[in-house]
Amino acid sequence: MLLNTILSFATSVGKIGGTPYKRDKGSLQLYSDQSRLQLLRFITLVEAIWILFVYYQCIRFKLEGNIDGFNTLFTFFLGSILIIIVFLIHNLYHRDFVGLLNAYFHLMYRLEDIRFNVGIFAENYMPDLDHRTARSMKALEFLIWYIIISMTASGFLMSLMSIVVPSTPILPTCLIPPDVKFGIILKMILLPFQMFVPLVVNGSLSLTMIVIVVYTATVVPFFTNELRIGMGQYKTKNSLRTPKNLMVTFRSFQLLHQTAMSCFGVFIVPCQTTFSNMILFSNFMFIRHRAEMQPETNCLLIGWSTICLLFWMLVLELGGRLHLRGREVLKSWKLHDFGDKSVNRCMSRFRTSCRPLAIQFGRTYVIRRLSVLKFIRGLTVGTFRLLLAVDEYY
Repeated sequence: MLLNTILSFATSVGKIGGTPYKRDKGSLQLYSDQSRLQLLRFITLVEAIWILFVYYQCIRFKLEGNIDGFNTLFTFFLGSILIIIVFLIHNLYHRDFVGLLNAYFHLMYRLEDIRFNVGIFAENYMPDLDHRTARSMKALEFLIWYIIISMTASGFLMSLMSIVVPSTPILPTCLIPPDVKFGIILKMILLPFQMFVPLVVNGSLSLTMIVIVVYTATVVPFFTNELRIGMGQYKTKNSLRTPKNLMVTFRSFQLLHQTAMSCFGVFIVPCQTTFSNMILFSNFMFIRHRAEMQPETNCLLIGWSTICLLFWMLVLELGGRLHLRGREVLKSWKLHDFGDKSVNRCMSRFRTSCRPLAIQFGRTYVIRRLSVLKFIRGLTVGTFRLLLAVDEYY
């Protein structure tokens, strides 16, 4: 049922232009549609123009000396960069994204066919699942629906805001004076875009978040726990940890992860740069200008800094654990005796050809166990250096 929910939602988002994906009738396969891709590129262009408008508003508020408006809009501008990153994934890497989904669906149903009691989706596997696993799957399904409902509701609220409060600084209609000739006509032209774009943006963000959450909650635990020899308890049958099944399953997950990194890996460094800049900007403005700003603006800066810091620390921590557990999986194979010298020799050669799974961009950037500590150290040093540099300049 969870797979069908993801497929249906991906198709629905594609209908409004958030993604270029269509579902092949009668199968669990998605493909990129050229007409939807053109619509997505047009919406991406509109969103980019909108973000440039927000940047223009930031400059205007800065020149006017409105520090509260500047901080609010500039944090919104930095957050909008993440929206552009998500749109670039579906624009430039749509084949990799749809290949990731199709490969994931194929792998999950192949695991069902060979009757591995994986416990990834309770309705697809053997009926003797324990209650803890069933509750975990229910929680995952609840989380997916929560993302869909909350993001859709926030999109509707943003669309409603363009009607109720058209003078909001992030809306282009705020630049139209109330007494200008044909002003109502200009507002009526801009209003459909202001109402439609937030729905499309939130739909695309929701699908991307759902894919990342499901991948993290299912593939990563299976790889780090079920393929490691010597664990006390497993959710799968012991036949999975035979040499033949270990090699086939590990290579399948390795190819699946390579597909995921070819889609998301190139955006890891831009995402970390964006989060770092948001945290540094919020810290600097709060430390240096908190007395000049309204309490609402101070709370906004603290909230942005805290959310961005906790979220990216979570990403780095998960990436570090994945890399560490991946090395432990291969090490457990090295220390295990499979009962036959020829099999041990074959597994040794296969093990040397494997690399631990990691969240990475090629070999340029790999998230390791200490990446989260380096990130915190960089933010701390960067904040103090920024404060000292500004004090010295002025």
